[in-house]
Amino acid sequence: MKINREGIKKFKFEIGIFISLAIGIFFRFYKLDRQSLWTDELYSVYASSLENWHLFWDYLASDPHPPLFQILLSIWIHINPTGNEIYIKFFPVIISILNLLVLLFLTRGWEKKRRFLFLFLFSFSPGAIYYAQEVRSYSLLLCLSSSIIVLFDSFLSNLQNKKRYVLLAILSICISYIHLFGFIFVGSLYFLFWIYFYILKDNRSYWIFLLGLVTFVAYLPFIFQLLSGDKIATAGWIDPPNLVLYLSYYSLFFYTSKKFLFLTVIVPVLLFLILIYRLAKKILGKGGFYSLRLSELYLLVSFFIIIVTSFFSFYKPIVTNRNWIVTLPLVYMFVSEKLSENKRSNILLVSLILLTIFSFIDFKKNFYIVFKEDWRSTTQFISRQCEGKYVFSNATPEYIKLYLNWNSDQKFEPKLLGEETTIEQKKLCVVYRFLGGNGKSFQEENGWKFVKENTFYGMVVKEYLRSE
Repeated sequence: MKINREGIKKFKFEIGIFISLAIGIFFRFYKLDRQSLWTDELYSVYASSLENWHLFWDYLASDPHPPLFQILLSIWIHINPTGNEIYIKFFPVIISILNLLVLLFLTRGWEKKRRFLFLFLFSFSPGAIYYAQEVRSYSLLLCLSSSIIVLFDSFLSNLQNKKRYVLLAILSICISYIHLFGFIFVGSLYFLFWIYFYILKDNRSYWIFLLGLVTFVAYLPFIFQLLSGDKIATAGWIDPPNLVLYLSYYSLFFYTSKKFLFLTVIVPVLLFLILIYRLAKKILGKGGFYSLRLSELYLLVSFFIIIVTSFFSFYKPIVTNRNWIVTLPLVYMFVSEKLSENKRSNILLVSLILLTIFSFIDFKKNFYIVFKEDWRSTTQFISRQCEGKYVFSNATPEYIKLYLNWNSDQKFEPKLLGEETTIEQKKLCVVYRFLGGNGKSFQEENGWKFVKENTFYGMVVKEYLRSE
């Protein structure tokens, strides 16, 4: 028994890492099929399902984001063309799990306590878990941003490792072509670190400048395409920065609730503010800005991204909380190092675990409910109850067609409401999406009479009959 206790004590952080990763992986899979894909996800899936590359590029013509995620998703879909909805949902989950395993590998040389904290935070991050179950680019965005920051940290400590430098360049270009905020992330990182090392007359500034230059030149084709078209205008639905934006951004780190407000908001924020106070005191002290450590610079990069994009969003709104998911690894690098070095690190470590558990209690209770537009149930109802060839929708009938194909139902032809069509059937179903739509409604004329409506989350299906 004594030997076992000593063994557990000796390998407690390795055991903690294993448990954290196991639980993190479990929650990335848990209830994956609990609800339908929603409209933004279906946009990505439909585009990536198109067989013809010409149609693929035409469909993405007005998308303000780079196309690499769509291309990778297309490859995943076409590996198994008969794959259904759950197969497609596995794509971001696998990326998120791969993220954890890559970080486990890249941090193997770190101090044990710091490594445990970093991987623990990633494993239990509400933002990482949420977007692991959403078929959009954010899981891949987080995977690349976290890999880049760990590789960058390693390279700055060992400039002789040119393989990591080349890998950094490749990953920087890749993340830039995943999402606009991927480019903002690497641009901000390299810009601030280049300035810092240039002022210090540190030769690392040369390598960072070259890294940023290569990334920028590689991204120029998309910048020209972005500026020459109307892609930026499609972000007009985003609201200017407000309190909701920053509260929802906080929920990427800790899930908040009224029940556990003190433990999930006030305590973590106070602890973080204490770390910020000490950092500010250090900057204003004897060593000044030039005495900062790498982890402290990472935090400043995250502040820079949030502040600059917030100000820009008052002019042209581009920020949502999910776009700032790229700052998670920057903050986690700072927090994990500071907590591991603190004199009361063991107390803080236990406190962090308890706070995370409280956060997760409400996250689990509120996350695993239906809150997305229910295209799945809507289409299942159509398959069971509707008759005739045509089904009309006031928005994106191609998404209904996707679900019909997954259900192996080929007897319906979804049409956009208002589209000129000769209707010979006696019963008709019309789908209305609550948010969006083309503003059209089905007219009760030529013998058509409304019978009843069936409501689903975010949708309603109205049934009509035509009298003889």
